[in-house]
Amino acid sequence: MMEGNTSQNVTFSNPEEATRQLYKNWREQFVMPLLIGSLVLGVLVLIPAVQSVGSLIIKAIFIASYVMTGIVTVIRFSYSVRISVFLLGIYALGMSELFRYGILGDSSFFFLGLIIFATLLLSPKSGIIAIVIDTLTIIVVGWLMLSEKILPLSDLTSPAVLQDWISGGAMTIMFGVIIVLGFQSLEKTFLEAQRQIDTNLSTIKDERNNLEKIVVERTLQLRRVNEIGRTITTVLDPDELLTRAVHLIGDEFECYYTAIFLTDISERWAELKVATGDAGKVLLENKHHLDINGKSAIGTAIRTKQVYMSSSAGPDDVRLDNPLLPYTRSQIAVVFDNPLLPYTRSQIVLPLAIGERVVGALEMHSTKENMFLQQDADTYQNMANQVAIALENSRLFTEAQQSINEMSATQQQYLQGVWLSLAADQKLEHTLGDRDLAGNEEIEIPLTLRDQIIGQINMSSLEEWTPEQKNLIESIAAQAALALENARLVEESQSIAMRERLANEVTSKIWASTTIDSILQTTVRELGRALEAAEVDIEVSMDGNNE
Repeated sequence: MMEGNTSQNVTFSNPEEATRQLYKNWREQFVMPLLIGSLVLGVLVLIPAVQSVGSLIIKAIFIASYVMTGIVTVIRFSYSVRISVFLLGIYALGMSELFRYGILGDSSFFFLGLIIFATLLLSPKSGIIAIVIDTLTIIVVGWLMLSEKILPLSDLTSPAVLQDWISGGAMTIMFGVIIVLGFQSLEKTFLEAQRQIDTNLSTIKDERNNLEKIVVERTLQLRRVNEIGRTITTVLDPDELLTRAVHLIGDEFECYYTAIFLTDISERWAELKVATGDAGKVLLENKHHLDINGKSAIGTAIRTKQVYMSSSAGPDDVRLDNPLLPYTRSQIAVVFDNPLLPYTRSQIVLPLAIGERVVGALEMHSTKENMFLQQDADTYQNMANQVAIALENSRLFTEAQQSINEMSATQQQYLQGVWLSLAADQKLEHTLGDRDLAGNEEIEIPLTLRDQIIGQINMSSLEEWTPEQKNLIESIAAQAALALENARLVEESQSIAMRERLANEVTSKIWASTTIDSILQTTVRELGRALEAAEVDIEVSMDGNNE
């Protein structure tokens, strides 16, 4: 039993060997319950059988069979010894029954039992040997009894004729053959089922490994795409973004050529903006562009808003748009005079889409076969979409920066004009102390308002100015500039409010007059009073020469 348990841990490459080993382990585990059951039930049979049998030889056979079974049960013998003793006991019981009652007794039961247990506990071959032994035994004993060389040991036994021996032997052989053949068929079916199970398990294992491999590859692709997206989203300059994008994509996906095309204003041409490799340099120098409505892969991807993909080792399966990107070594030798340069085995073109709008295309070339697979198209398209969105964001950022710069320039011009006008109208200067003393350390701090200098603070001291003092003066200068601007805005607001109030008062008095003369008088009077004019003249005339 320990041997059987140990053998279960052995791994077999052949399913048939594994099945046979499994069956062997079951038999070795089954033998002990079988022997113990035989001993328990044998006691119930042995005692009455010994009492009823008159022959000492038969009694000795019964007792010897039981004792031998008990010995191999108690003492740990090998499996083959235990089964051999058990089968020998069955055969001995069959022989004793045959000698007692002839073929008409219970010997056929024991002989069939011998065949069954030999087949079940050993092998079909052992079952065939048991059939042969039973047949020879029946033939020999039958011949001896029919020739009256020996007689049945039981006096109550009726003499058997030749037909009884033939029918009894034939029955034993027939049932024995059926048992052996049935067990062979069962074993064959079991082996076939086990083989099928092993095949299915192998298939499931391969599929699981393939799925794990696909998951690992897909995870790696997603990591690459996320890394590319994370990197390019930090770039705000469109030109730098395109350059970093093509190099990152080429490095991450091992592409010897990567390019980005953008549509022009007319949306008829796809212009090459950035590309990698020697071929990319040549194409950029030639200002390479393609017709979107043409048959090129770039135009097809932009026009249809679909991924274009080709992957093959043959020249008929990879459609290239430029002779600088060959698909055979002979073409490389013709174009570049160097057959060792890389050439295209796999190609993919991805539309750069922002919502429903396509702004260009991303093209990738690899020297590996089947580098771009259809099941990965969505992953590559997500990467292209990230590039498109990052490019659109950088464009919007650039436009916003330009608008801000223009507004800032306009505001600086406005501030400069306003303060120049104020400085021209009145003296905006205040001095404290004497700045002409000899040996003074002077410092000049500009009054800066929104990057526009509107004045200056000049200070002098007998001692050298420390960095802390400079920082303090700069901070105060910044606050002073803001305060000056606020004061100017307040004065401007007050002036506007006063003018509006004055205009409302004059207008209300004019509208209160009801005659032409009173309206003219009111207008002249109020304008002169409001503006403190020395003379005000108003005249209504259709003559254009009024002065």
